[in-house]
Amino acid sequence: MKKQHSLQWKLTFITAFIIIISCLSVSYFISRSAMLFFVEIEESAITMLPQESISDGTNLEIELQPDENFSNVVNNISVEFWIKSLLITLIITLISSSLIFWIIGNALEPLKKFGKQIEEIQAKNLQSPTVSTDGSIEIVRLSNAFNEMLKRLNNTFSAQKQFSANAAHELRTPLAVIRTKLEVFEKSEHFEISDYMEIITMVRMQTDRLSHVIDLLLEMTELQSAKRSDRIQLAEIVEEVICDLASVGDKKNISLIQKSGDAQIMGNDTLIYRAIYNLVENAIKYNREGGKVTVEVTQNGKFANILISDTGSGINPSDCEHIFEPFFRVDKSRSRDLGGAGLGLALVKEIAQQHGGDVRVVQSSESGTQIELMLLLAKQ
Repeated sequence: MKKQHSLQWKLTFITAFIIIISCLSVSYFISRSAMLFFVEIEESAITMLPQESISDGTNLEIELQPDENFSNVVNNISVEFWIKSLLITLIITLISSSLIFWIIGNALEPLKKFGKQIEEIQAKNLQSPTVSTDGSIEIVRLSNAFNEMLKRLNNTFSAQKQFSANAAHELRTPLAVIRTKLEVFEKSEHFEISDYMEIITMVRMQTDRLSHVIDLLLEMTELQSAKRSDRIQLAEIVEEVICDLASVGDKKNISLIQKSGDAQIMGNDTLIYRAIYNLVENAIKYNREGGKVTVEVTQNGKFANILISDTGSGINPSDCEHIFEPFFRVDKSRSRDLGGAGLGLALVKEIAQQHGGDVRVVQSSESGTQIELMLLLAKQ
């Protein structure tokens, strides 16, 4: 395995390399300039003319010839200069590298402490932010961002634990009912055909409930990998949902109405169908006898809005923010009687978010409820 060097060593190596290159470059230019200067002196050796005259009136002309050893002297000086330059460069590099190593070490000390604190964090102690916010402004920002991430992770883990506990409860309850009924049936001494039919009906109902919960859980886990490349006309999806749920509405004498309006989105048509289906089905389940459910598609800015209105008894204002949470039920006993698992609206919210939108309760009162599904419009 390749050995990894610390950031402190890497920065020191880089700085030392830059210092060496800088010193050698300066030495080269100084040496080059000196050599050119010496060559110019050598080539400029001239005849010197003294100002005095000899007694006979003639001028004495003295010619100075360049020393034959002059070039050798220049070369020796150049070699000596380079040796001293290299020694000075080595000394400067060692001193500078040691100083820089110490400075970088002190500068990175808060980051080292930050790393040690992160190593001590485990899934069990995510509740308390263990990363201190002392140090430079960069470390403070990093610590604050990390603490925020810890909070989000803790919330996610808590929600996951709660989801798992609720899912286990939903799966265990039907099994417990079946087991209890069978134990009572086993202890009975006299059996009639009606007893057998009651047991069979009960087992069928509970297994259907189990199957429904499992199907919803599987749909929620497969959302992330679903392709979202279909161009969808929402009016067509709404029409299809209303046709499929018409028989369900007829059982309670509920009218299903689709208002005019359309919008086009990009997404997965199966998931969009499921989201609208769940909302309309929910509006039918909790509606009054002889009521109505209205679905309207509109456009608002970048979003397509699907408004589902019913004439039910409404939702408690304190419950409006929670109805889209997994396994949440407004009326648990009523939801169980209607076959609800508390996952239908949670699935709607997940689908909406996967398509760049959201779902919310617009208003709710004793005269009915309006839920709005917002989805990102397709780009033209």
